[in-house]
Amino acid sequence: MNWVEKAYKVKICGTTSVIDAKMASDAGADYSGVLVDVPISERSLDIDRAKSIVETSSIPVLILIMGKTIDEIVSIVNSLRPYGIHLLGQTPVELLRKLRAILNCQIWLTVYLPAKGQADVNTSDIQKLMVSYQEAGADAIVIDTVTLMADGKASRYGGTGKVADWDKARDLMNSVKIPIFLAGGINPDNVGFAIRKVDPYGVDLASGVEKSKGIRDPDKTKKLIQEVKKASRKSFTIISYKPEYTQDIGEKIGGLIFPGGLIALRGNLGSGKTVFAQGLAKGLGVKPIVTSPTFVIINEYEGRLPFYHIDTYRLMSTEEMQNLGYEEYFYGNGITIIEWADKVEELLPDEYLMIELIVLDEYTREITFIPYGKKYFELISQVFEVLNCSK
Repeated sequence: MNWVEKAYKVKICGTTSVIDAKMASDAGADYSGVLVDVPISERSLDIDRAKSIVETSSIPVLILIMGKTIDEIVSIVNSLRPYGIHLLGQTPVELLRKLRAILNCQIWLTVYLPAKGQADVNTSDIQKLMVSYQEAGADAIVIDTVTLMADGKASRYGGTGKVADWDKARDLMNSVKIPIFLAGGINPDNVGFAIRKVDPYGVDLASGVEKSKGIRDPDKTKKLIQEVKKASRKSFTIISYKPEYTQDIGEKIGGLIFPGGLIALRGNLGSGKTVFAQGLAKGLGVKPIVTSPTFVIINEYEGRLPFYHIDTYRLMSTEEMQNLGYEEYFYGNGITIIEWADKVEELLPDEYLMIELIVLDEYTREITFIPYGKKYFELISQVFEVLNCSK
């Protein structure tokens, strides 16, 4: 079997000094971001201060620019010779197209989601914009947060320190083929969850690793990079051409899984989550036919080990799950499987097995296994050794 390893990239933005630039590179960041002549930002620098950072940085530097003309942008690039530019605000596609014809450096663009809880958003318009940016020559796209005023108008694009709706951000992940970074309110404490939730190419942040505006905190910076590395993962994907094979995989896992095992299922309606759960139950020796517990949320069964089948489809908040005493299931000695696990992902322990199911056609499913923790990696390796031997 061939595992695919994914390591997430980190861009630390708002760099205001050579010392802070070195701090980011020493910690293991992949990119540094410097704002140049951006009036709305407390971290903005003039050309001379930015040049000292670009010339001494050991990692690629992107210059963040907002509201400039083509001539002004070209002048900044010619003066600084950065790895690339990162255009903030609402950038017209035609401006990007003209810049692409002139500049040889990387060009990153930003799209914006409202701060979580501020407004509903139709991601289809953002998807169209992202596709237009890709077609016009963008090298990467950053999904950031915009804060809104009472009348719904934007008050600040980026640099808000606030998170957006990460479910909406995840919906945008497959819109384009170029790298997508997640920004907005990311810090060492939530970056692991953000990565598991959205699965971006990388993360982009500033305030989350600062001790004050424009002054970076070395401990926060190190911790952030450590958390990103912990979130880096290996995955294994197979194609199941019929429900019986999906169920057979579940059965093999049920026969080998250890006490306290937790499996999180992610996939749309009809993707095969309940079919997989039925196979798992069979492998555990559960006699009754397992059905989706949509209306009661949790069904409990007896088998080789206690089996808990949880469906969070109708949950409105994680507080409802907390009121059900989820710790008894997540941290007990039984086997727990959760359908629609993305709804309670922030409650999941550090180690568990994520399984994503994607519908390819009426019978065919793409199934990806993402083990968090050594014991789950070993479990999946063992399962597919058994499956290969049984063919």
